[in-house]
Amino acid sequence: MASTPAAASGTPDGNRLGAHSLAYLVGTALQGLGVLLVLPFATRLLGPAEFGRVATGLVAVQLVGTVAAAGLPQVLLREHHRGSDGPRAARALAGTMVLGALALGVVGMAAVAALGAAGRVVVGEWLPVVVAAAALTVVVSGQSLSRARLRPSGFVLLAVASTVGAHLCGLVAARAVPTAERYLLAYTAGLLVSAGLALLVGRPLPPWAQPDRVRAGLRLAAPLLPQAAAMLALLMGDVLLVRVLLGDVAAGEYQVALQLGNMPFVLAVACFNAWAPLVLSHPRERRWAWTADTGTALLTVVVLGAAGVAALAPWLVDLVTSTAFDRGAVSATLAVITVVAAAYMLYQGGSLAVLDAERTGALLVAALGAVVVLVVAAVVGVRLVGPAAGGAGDAGGAGGAGDAGAALVAVAVAKVLAYATLAALTTRSARSVSALRWPRAVPALLAASAAVGAATAAASLLTDPGTTASGASSGAVTLVGGARLVAAALVLVATALVAPRVVRTLRG
Repeated sequence: MASTPAAASGTPDGNRLGAHSLAYLVGTALQGLGVLLVLPFATRLLGPAEFGRVATGLVAVQLVGTVAAAGLPQVLLREHHRGSDGPRAARALAGTMVLGALALGVVGMAAVAALGAAGRVVVGEWLPVVVAAAALTVVVSGQSLSRARLRPSGFVLLAVASTVGAHLCGLVAARAVPTAERYLLAYTAGLLVSAGLALLVGRPLPPWAQPDRVRAGLRLAAPLLPQAAAMLALLMGDVLLVRVLLGDVAAGEYQVALQLGNMPFVLAVACFNAWAPLVLSHPRERRWAWTADTGTALLTVVVLGAAGVAALAPWLVDLVTSTAFDRGAVSATLAVITVVAAAYMLYQGGSLAVLDAERTGALLVAALGAVVVLVVAAVVGVRLVGPAAGGAGDAGGAGGAGDAGAALVAVAVAKVLAYATLAALTTRSARSVSALRWPRAVPALLAASAAVGAATAAASLLTDPGTTASGASSGAVTLVGGARLVAAALVLVATALVAPRVVRTLRG
């Protein structure tokens, strides 16, 4: 089935890409990082025990909600731009997600009731989690339709309502009764309101409005369900690996590095949210050449963002941690994690070609291969450079024993290798099913990002105060600090120099 031409030239798409990128950056940042604005207040209000129960519930909501979407958001985006009935087919697929969410809610509530009767779970705590997961699936359906229609305002509205808005509801309710049950109940109420907004924004149709297209979409989405689970393992599995291999304190330090190091990752996701619908709506005869050009421009933006975060790593870590943390190790780990964003941006471009060719099984193979690399590389890396499980991790802090800092960096390197594997396998699949060919500048950009991450990580491990390898003089520390400032300044200069060219590329 042929695609609907978006425009006679690349200029309209380029203009929309530039305009929408900022909106998606705001929406994606709020959805990915906005919770951090609320959770510090929740920790002080609820205390460690009650907040621990809330945190567990929130992770369950995100996991169940993501898996429940069953890969349909990607298929919905593709189907919207295929043929004159594409928008109607996309609304029917969104309706399928809504019905699936309702079924999830009913089955989940029955399971919680049965487990509660057996004394296995607290019904008041887990019943809201089930309902919240179903509501989040509905929200995702509305956001997917907003992306497909090139309407970022709806995406941003739902992002704000389902994250900051829902958590504010939890905070207000918990002020009166500071318990996990009260917080989760109010949070779920906020998500239900967000789900109602998603229905108004998306206006989904029942699956039987386009039965053939829905059946075809479900077949295409089937491999994306386990692929979504594998991608979640890539996104969060490294924290669990650190906890198992190095202990709780090391896991806490790694989590700080991950949250800060993911800032360029969020930038990559935001760029993709603006870029993907324009790629799939572009005229087929020029689609992949335009994708290669604009994708390289966006990769340049992500690489520069990652370099800036890596250069500023010590100061970012100082802002969010106390001296009890091994700040040098956290800074080094953060610097390495920034490299992930560049590999992920390349993966996203290749995934569009694979999805358009209906080869979603290749995405599953790439994700599973990347998870295997993450686990194997992390275990081998920690055993080569780090202490035994529970050793330095539990010692933690500035002055932890052994090579705890190097062990954290080893896990971060494993994460980079995993995402590099993901990008390489997906790029190879894209080349076999489409005309997408990345220009020669792409390997150079990836190498530059890796070099910056490695250099700044090494500087942190060798000279930053608090690292186990830190025998450096104060003069050396000052020299490295000055070099970091110079590097950050160079990133700003480079950004200013390449910005006009990037804008010209995006505009056509």
